[in-house]
Order: sequence, then structure tokens, then C-alpha cells
Amino acid sequence: MAISFIVVERASSASAKPPRKPDPVTDHTALPDSPPRSGYAPADGTDNGYFGPDSVSWRVFSDPAARLGIAAGILLQALNPLMMRLLAETAGGGSGLGASRPGQYLDTIIFGDRVHAEAAAEAVNALRADSAWTDPRTGMRLRGDNEEWRAWSHNALVYGLLRAAEAFGPELSRGEQDRFIVEQHTTACLLEIEDEAFLPATRAELEAYLERNSTWMALTIPAAELARDLRRPAAAVGPGEVDPVATWLSANLQDAILSLLPDWALLLYGTDGHSMRVSGAAKSTRTIVESARQNASVADTVAGVTSRVETHRYCPARGL
Repeated sequence: MAISFIVVERASSASAKPPRKPDPVTDHTALPDSPPRSGYAPADGTDNGYFGPDSVSWRVFSDPAARLGIAAGILLQALNPLMMRLLAETAGGGSGLGASRPGQYLDTIIFGDRVHAEAAAEAVNALRADSAWTDPRTGMRLRGDNEEWRAWSHNALVYGLLRAAEAFGPELSRGEQDRFIVEQHTTACLLEIEDEAFLPATRAELEAYLERNSTWMALTIPAAELARDLRRPAAAVGPGEVDPVATWLSANLQDAILSLLPDWALLLYGTDGHSMRVSGAAKSTRTIVESARQNASVADTVAGVTSRVETHRYCPARGL
């Protein structure tokens, strides 16, 4: 297929243009009063945000398994090679694309009131609009303000979250999975993804979208570093000491995250030959996640493992 996702500008004093500044998200007349097909409309005027307690999105994001799904989605996002090139060139110094943690802005969009949800989205949109880099060797200019990149990042997270729910709970019917995908069109709109061609409406369409776009994915050094740091050993509890339980939990959770990826992504990350270990970890993780629903210390372990991805300097969801 033709690769049309690249935003390229040749550097020249006559034709170079600054990155487009997105319109304020509150100007998006397409934003719904409540999430599509959610059936949620607060009668008392309470602002529970764009989703609300009756939405599938609240069920999915409030479960401990969501952190694993977000981590898997980030690993998928990182296989966009030119996006990672831009991220690697702009992630330093505390500015550019690496300024927010995915779990934080997603939680704000999902659970916050509309003012805070829009503010979180505007912050991400501003990072994307301000991020640009010109390759000094080729003159190619890459910009974070790229709708196809944004769509890939969005759909990768939606896929990761659905795969985590499928593997570890909460159990969703196929209709509820489709409803979750459509509810997340609201998030996409807040993040300035406006072309409906980029937004699947069913689980089957989402699977087809990922498969179709796998043809231009590649493993870059920044993506490899992100995956490597996910798999680093659990921290020692003292000089020469390692907590064996924490190590076992961490190792299982790491492999469980990989188990959520499509086969082609495992091939790119070089883990396709470990299917038995990954499958075994997924089974153990069902028990771990169930325990996390009841036990704060286990939930903290889940959060600790996934934070390695979310806080990494090459985490694409932090700005793209």
C-alpha cells in the first residue's frame, strides 16, 4: 500500500511553514453531549465528563487490567518508525513530546469532568503541534501534528485495552467491545482525530485496521530500548537482596503484556519464539489481576511494571 502517513516538508526559506496550531478543542462542534451509544445522560445536570458510570469505558479503565492494556498499546505505538524518529529527536530536555504520562491524561479524559478532560486533551494536542524536526542530512521534516500518526496511537491503545479485558477481565461481550470502540471516538475527537476513515467502529474493523497498517511498521532503536526497559529485573530490596515474589510477579506481568500483542508485533520485537512462556504468563496473570482487584499491594506491583513503559523517555503516548 502507499505510505501516505508521513508529513514531510523540504527545508527552504521560501516554502517552509511552521507546524499548524490546532484549533481549541472546545471549538469541535462534533463533540457529543454524552458518549456515542452509551445511553448515559445525567438527569440532575452533574458533570461526570464525556463518559459516565454507565459507559463501557469506565468499566475498562477502572480495572487493574487496563494498565497492562495501556502498556501493550504503547508497545504497538512504538512500532511507528518515523514517529519514533521524531520522538527520539525531541524527547530530551523535558519538552517536546515527552511531557505527560499516558495513564494520567487518559484517566482525566475518561473520568474527569468536561473542563478537565478538554484541558488534558489540549495539553497533548499542543505538544504534538509544537513538535517538529528536520533531518539535517535529507531535509525531511517530520511533525507531531499528523492525523494518521494520532490515529495509529489512538487505535493501538484501544486495541491494547480490549485485548487486556479479553485476557484478564472485565469480561466484555462482542457488543460491549464494539460499544467501547465507538465510545472512544469521543477521545479521538478530543485529540483532534477527525477523519472517520481512521476510526474503526467494531472489533472486526479494529483488527483489520491493525493488520492493514502492519505493513509500514518497523522496530527502531528507541522502540527496542522501550521494550528492553519494560523487561528489566525487579528492583532489589536491599544490598544483594531480591524479593523473589516481586520478581516472579514482575516477570509474569512483563510477559503477559507481550501476550496481548498481535503476532506480527511479536515478530518485530523478536519475542515470537517464546510463545509457550508468554502463554503461561498470561494464565498466571489472570490470577494476579484478580488479586489486584482485592489487594492494594498487588495493584501497586501492576502499576510499577507498567510505569516502566508509561514514564520512559521514548514512550510515544506521552505526546503522540
